[in-house]
Amino acid sequence: MYHITDSLDGLYTSSFKTNFGWMRPISDNNSLIRLEWNQTGWHEADRPNHVSRETKSQLQAFFNGYLQQFDLPISFAGKSSIRQYWLSIMKEIPYGSVISYAEFASLAGKPKAARAAGSICARNTIPIIYPCHRVIRTNGQFGNYGGGNDQPPTYPDNLARKAALIKFESSQVAQIKHSRFY
Repeated sequence: MYHITDSLDGLYTSSFKTNFGWMRPISDNNSLIRLEWNQTGWHEADRPNHVSRETKSQLQAFFNGYLQQFDLPISFAGKSSIRQYWLSIMKEIPYGSVISYAEFASLAGKPKAARAAGSICARNTIPIIYPCHRVIRTNGQFGNYGGGNDQPPTYPDNLARKAALIKFESSQVAQIKHSRFY
């Protein structure tokens, strides 16, 4: 698995700033392999390609409220078939909604595997596109959020980002519902 501290040699990036911090899609030229996120940006110059630019474009549309589903080539290199399966279930969590780790596990056909569901979320290297931010604790608390950086999932910036993403999506859904009546 690619880690943020690994070399970017041979990889392609297109960093950009959002209201939630800096993002950087990373491509192996054919597919998106990781989405990094931090509050300060990066020192390395971008090396964009068609995949990193398209990812950036779709993410910008998402953050501007124009896109709810992503259509990107994604590499599953280094991910087991079980992990790929969990990610495919995660991708189907509806925009603007939240589910519990237990509900996520049930959707994956593993109703007693809430802890495994949490582990899949914690190791998600492509946040937003695989919307682990939409998975919360049964008691309504946000739980943890890795958010595409090397900080621990309990890091306050990560938890604030998760809360902000949930709030953003729910406000977008509310606007859509409101506009249908007027």
